[in-house]
Amino acid sequence: MRKILLLSGMLVLLVACQNVETKDNQVISFDYFAPHTISEGSIVLKASATSGLHVTFLSSDTSVATVKDSVLTLVKPGEVTITALQNGNFQYYQAAQVARLLTIVDDINADKRSQTITFNLPDTVWLVSQGFLKLNATSTSGLPVTFTSSNLAYALITGNELEVASGAIVGNNDGVLVTISASQAGNYVYNAAQTVSHQIRVIHDVH
Repeated sequence: MRKILLLSGMLVLLVACQNVETKDNQVISFDYFAPHTISEGSIVLKASATSGLHVTFLSSDTSVATVKDSVLTLVKPGEVTITALQNGNFQYYQAAQVARLLTIVDDINADKRSQTITFNLPDTVWLVSQGFLKLNATSTSGLPVTFTSSNLAYALITGNELEVASGAIVGNNDGVLVTISASQAGNYVYNAAQTVSHQIRVIHDVH
């Protein structure tokens, strides 16, 4: 009787091992935000998962911005963190959440002065072998301009210098398009300037 029980236990263990299912990992791509003005009303959020599954979004402060499906409604000026999530399914594990900070600036105040930004890129393609790309932008107010990259996996920005990141090695190494934005949030004298954005293809050509 003991031998039969032992044999049955071994069979159960073998069957359990054979039925173990493995899942694949997935990664979310969710670009960084340039500042937005409250007058824009709403923006469409865009993110994707390597699994192809639908990505959902959460707002850290619904008094500043609310999310319904993929539409983000701007409620009032301030800062809010928008998080992209994908919970997985029978084939994919849950993806690591990706959080991005969004700055919402106030509408034009009639009591403040207006300002504009002048920003142009010297080229539409930049290689890692070319070193750092100096970004130049000025505001008519004389206030400092801030630069942001839509994807830090491909293009890093420190101050006014852009560096092609290792993530720019994609497929046949044609690189990827990244949006570089120049913004100026204003102060007690000046309204926020309209953000100026340009696209650049970044390529990691050094191996």
